[in-house]
Amino acid sequence: MGAYAGPLREEPLAIELHNTVYAVHGNVLDGLADAASAEAWFDGLAERLPEGGGGSRTWPGAGELVVLRDAVRAALHAAVEGAAIERAVLDVINAASARAPRSPIAVWRPGADPLAETDYHGASRVDVVIAAFAADAIDLMTGSRRGGLRACGAPGCVLMFLKDHPRREWCSNTCGNRARQARHYRRARRQDPS
Repeated sequence: MGAYAGPLREEPLAIELHNTVYAVHGNVLDGLADAASAEAWFDGLAERLPEGGGGSRTWPGAGELVVLRDAVRAALHAAVEGAAIERAVLDVINAASARAPRSPIAVWRPGADPLAETDYHGASRVDVVIAAFAADAIDLMTGSRRGGLRACGAPGCVLMFLKDHPRREWCSNTCGNRARQARHYRRARRQDPS
């Protein structure tokens, strides 16, 4: 299995899902377009995904993930733009979140303090993973992190990021450099008398 070709940038899970649609040299690519790429993406995120859930399949199929991704993309863009999020979009995200109801449980250990775990109430591994992306999207849309959601402003970039520093304007240093180069080029053209 190869490494995922698209961006993985330590962003919240819902933004990582959003960013599976990305641009390279002006071409928009889909990181979930085939099973190998989707599996490489999941493998790249594996340590950040919740444990738990039963069943033999570890990762959701690309088809069901694309449905959720489309809803997450629409919701996050609406949140960034200050627009109303369509009810159908929220219904998809809410249904995905409900696939793995979760509650904390205290696990008894002889002679030791209890250990906190999460009970997913019989949900499959696939349901747990899908629900994690949806729950993070809900938190991004409704919680304190909403104000930090940003669409990258670099030319040709279609990614989002969570602003974690007051001066951050782009999803990556590469996009920041590209934006500065484009700005420099525009200024140089305006000053050129020929």
